[in-house]
Amino acid sequence: MFELFKTTVSKFKNNEENIQNDEVKALNSIVALLVEAASIDGEIGNDEKNQIENILIERLNLHKIEAEKILEQTISESEEQIEIWSKTNDIRKELDYEERLNILELMWGIVLVDDVLDVFEAQLMRRVSGLLYISDIDSGTSKKRAIEKLKSN
Repeated sequence: MFELFKTTVSKFKNNEENIQNDEVKALNSIVALLVEAASIDGEIGNDEKNQIENILIERLNLHKIEAEKILEQTISESEEQIEIWSKTNDIRKELDYEERLNILELMWGIVLVDDVLDVFEAQLMRRVSGLLYISDIDSGTSKKRAIEKLKSN
């Protein structure tokens, strides 16, 4: 999972110039969707921030300082963002179905980290699922997996 993004991150770290622009946009779009999931209920709580930081550190192999910087920058930029279609479009272009499903599962983990799924969060998850071309059945399965992971932590 996320092999594309690990490669992109390592290219950033090594300052390689051959980073594919679409790869970078897809990586930024994933982080933006995670922030959107965290903020859709009106505020980003510490649990949600920690969850996103852990994803950046554990799944993308970023150092804590890098993860914090990316998260804060994305939160700042998200205040000006009014649409998610372009983010999901970038992701659809670069990732296969399983990878998109994994992103949806990460989003479920973020919206459910506080054990409450409000109307806005449920609506966002339905919209993102549709925009990523994820079936309702697979979305439900990814939600269940996210719940199980949260219970085991």
